[in-house]
Amino acid sequence: MHLAALCAMALAGLLSCIAALRWWTTLGIPVEERAPGSHGGTVWQGAAFAALTVSLGLSLGDPGHRDFAYGVLGLWAAVAGLLFATGWLTGPTRGLLALPVGCMAILLTMAGAATPVPAEAGVGSRAVIVVHAACMAAHLAAALVAGGAGGLWLITSRLLKSAQPRALRLPTLPLLATLTERALVVAAALLMAGLAAGGAALQMSPQVRLLHPSILLALLSCLLLVVALALRLSDRLGRRGLAMTAVQVMVLAALGALALQVVAHG
Repeated sequence: MHLAALCAMALAGLLSCIAALRWWTTLGIPVEERAPGSHGGTVWQGAAFAALTVSLGLSLGDPGHRDFAYGVLGLWAAVAGLLFATGWLTGPTRGLLALPVGCMAILLTMAGAATPVPAEAGVGSRAVIVVHAACMAAHLAAALVAGGAGGLWLITSRLLKSAQPRALRLPTLPLLATLTERALVVAAALLMAGLAAGGAALQMSPQVRLLHPSILLALLSCLLLVVALALRLSDRLGRRGLAMTAVQVMVLAALGALALQVVAHG
């Protein structure tokens, strides 16, 4: 199984190189001269991520090479977050929502099969811990930006309705709405990567439990983001609803950070 995981990882690397080459070639061709339906390296990129996902599944099922599995998990989490953010900002589709759902599934699956092994961390273990910590810290920052912009949108909207002069000196509603939505997408991408990488923490530390307040708040926030983005994609969530969602995500992220100060995990 380990050999198969290595082969899938090598294939993912090869396909990623081909995707990068295709993107680079496409950049040198004027838009009007590109062939109809040309998507640069999108197909190759998707195939590379599929191969990486296969490698992740095979490696997680191989208890004899746990450190390699954690390294693959960290890489998968980072790539999944990047694909979600770039994909949503350039051309959102419902299919992208499968990524955060998949990350939650990985966390829950690893939690269900958690057998703590408090051994000395190897290279893969350290890498996935760094990915988890970095993603969750960056998620908090993005959530604060989204919540701040969303809250300012709500305040500005109310001031405009009451014809308050100070409303004209605040940022415009379209600008705040755009900032809110993009910050939410980035926050969602970082959170899903953090959740997927966090699954390894459940395996490596006996102190980590799925019922820890910070983990529950992160899962709730991810679910809220998935629902909000799905409703936004189907035009069932307006700017006010998006702003309120951003404020809620900010509150959940802040509570999660506070929970870590009260009850340490790991």
